[in-house]
Amino acid sequence: MRLIETTMSETTLSSVPGMPESTLRLAIPEEGISDGELVLRLPGEHDVDALVPAFSDPEILEAGNLPPFGREELVETLPYLPALAESGRLLPLVVVDAGGEILGGGTLHHLDAERGIVEIGYWLLPHARGRGVATRVAHLLVEHAFSLGVRRVAAYVNVGNERSERVLERAGFTREGVVRSLPKPGGRRVDKTLYSILPGD
Repeated sequence: MRLIETTMSETTLSSVPGMPESTLRLAIPEEGISDGELVLRLPGEHDVDALVPAFSDPEILEAGNLPPFGREELVETLPYLPALAESGRLLPLVVVDAGGEILGGGTLHHLDAERGIVEIGYWLLPHARGRGVATRVAHLLVEHAFSLGVRRVAAYVNVGNERSERVLERAGFTREGVVRSLPKPGGRRVDKTLYSILPGD
C-alpha cells in the first residue's frame, strides 16, 4: 500500500484519465497590479539599466537568489519570460513607484497548479529600503496569487535574514520552521525558514 501511495503522489493528476487539467496559471494584466502607490509589472528592455545594479549587488544576490547577470544577459532573458510564466516556473516583476522609478522586484515562482501553491520572492534597491515597500510588495504578490486561484502562498528566507522575516510577518505570514539544504544559484545549498499565508489569514 505504501508503494501505491508514493507512486500516486508523484503522478501528474491531469494525466490520469477522467481527471480535469488544472487551469491555474501565472499571469498578470498588461498594466500590472497596484495598491495605488506601487505598481508591479512585467519588465521591458527600457528597465534593464535600472535593474543591472541589483544583479551585481552581493546582498541582493544572496537574499534574493538572483543570478549574477550583466546587462546583455538580462536583455537576452526578456523574450523567454512569457514561456517561464506559462510553465509556472517564474513570473518576474519590477516594482515601480508613482513617478515611474524602479524600486526593486517581486516574483511569483514554482507554481504547483494541482495543489494551488506558489512561492513569492522580493528584493529592493538600496534607496527603496526602510520605507515599508517590501511589505507592500509582499501584500500585492499575495493578493494577486489568491486572485489567480492559489490556495497557499509560501516564502523561503535564508536563515538569519531577520529583515526579510519581519517583512513577511508584517504581511501576515506564519513561520512554519526551517527547511534544510535548499539549492541556490551556483550550486550551493543553504537552510531556509519557511513562511506561509492562506486566504483569510
